[in-house]
Amino acid sequence: MTTPLPATITLNAFTGDDEVSSVTAPEASRWGAKTKMLTRPNLLAPPVVNPDDWRDPEIGWGVILPEVSDLTAADKAAGVDAPEPVRRLISARGNAPVLRCVPGDTEFLTRYYSDGTAQRLVIGNSEFGTGRGRMPLYLLIVGSPTVVPWDVQFSLNRRQHVGRLDLPDAELGNYIDALLTDWAGMSVAPTTPLVWSTAVDTITTAMQRLVGDFLTTRMSGDPELAVTRRSGAAATCAALITALAATTPAVVVTSSHGKTGPLADPAAMRATLGSPVDADHSTLDVDELLGAWTPSGAVWYSQACCSAGSNNGTSYGGLLQTDSTAFKVVDGVAGLGAAVAPLPTRLLGADKPLRAFIGHVEPTFDWTLIEPSNGQPLTMPLIEAIYPNLYRRQPIGRALQSHYLGVGELYARLARARDGIDTQEPGARERATYTKLTAIDRQSLVILGDPTSMIPALPSTR
Repeated sequence: MTTPLPATITLNAFTGDDEVSSVTAPEASRWGAKTKMLTRPNLLAPPVVNPDDWRDPEIGWGVILPEVSDLTAADKAAGVDAPEPVRRLISARGNAPVLRCVPGDTEFLTRYYSDGTAQRLVIGNSEFGTGRGRMPLYLLIVGSPTVVPWDVQFSLNRRQHVGRLDLPDAELGNYIDALLTDWAGMSVAPTTPLVWSTAVDTITTAMQRLVGDFLTTRMSGDPELAVTRRSGAAATCAALITALAATTPAVVVTSSHGKTGPLADPAAMRATLGSPVDADHSTLDVDELLGAWTPSGAVWYSQACCSAGSNNGTSYGGLLQTDSTAFKVVDGVAGLGAAVAPLPTRLLGADKPLRAFIGHVEPTFDWTLIEPSNGQPLTMPLIEAIYPNLYRRQPIGRALQSHYLGVGELYARLARARDGIDTQEPGARERATYTKLTAIDRQSLVILGDPTSMIPALPSTR
């Protein structure tokens, strides 16, 4: 059955003006047939040990640093060029493996050893673990996406559990100190999750229903949880800050537009990029937020355009009309270069830091929330990651596995659609475009923070 592409496409960005949308470009059905894609296979070996136990040498945890040319292989293996807090973390975790990312290479990481040798390990097809020739299942990228690109994190997420820290040294020290003590002396309540969702237009209304409402329903069935819900007109920045301060939730979920303006002022756009925009079209003020609330080891998922940051270039030429607001937004954001957004940077580097921030590097499009052929919601793997996975005390990297597993299937469907294009199968071009967009959308969700982090246990499991 041929499912035609919608006449318009909307994204969850906010410039300060009207809804960000575009008439679907005339050549959009050919956009999905373009060849640039991640090609790593979606393979998972049968687990022989507890995959939550990153301390097990058959599972492992390690650090990814940018490649450098002025160190010996042994020094690269020891991470002597890493910031001091990261060196402490590597030591505390048993002189954990250090892998290196070579600029321009999204298919391999280089692992150096103390004996001066090195190996290039293929992303997506290396054995898990800390032994020679293996790649740890849990990986922490340390550095900006300008030196370890987002595309490397996207590729690794297909099989590994990956987080990133891109913080100044002092703020990095705050985070590492908290991580090494499991946020000792800080308190958040796992029993009082907060779900905040705006509904100011069609896409945010869909996000409210398909993420906020579905997740609230799931959590409300748990007798140990008392969900704080702020939605629709009640989803203001003031209400969010008040609820955070009053309930100190261990899990925070927000869905809204992400700030992507003013387009004419890149410096101003960079300063608030991806921050939640409320029901009154006001942008969350991070200084006001941190003046009233301390993150103290909470986990925050923000479903908003660019909530995790921005990337180099745009993938959407040929999908969006170049004179549309939507194209101008994605093009303007791409002009900022690869960077982590300011909100997670501030929260992860606070005196009492966040455990982890889950966010998007690309916008979420309305097409990718529901399967067009049968109306099935496509947000359930993400909801499963938050509840029950986080509440089962899975490390956050493992909790998100339910979301990332779908990326491989989407790329397999894209390959089949492209085969259909070659054989002139009706509807194949439209399927390729829809599937490519959905795959890009799903793979661009990233974890900022250490992937081994877990929320505090519920009272019944202590």
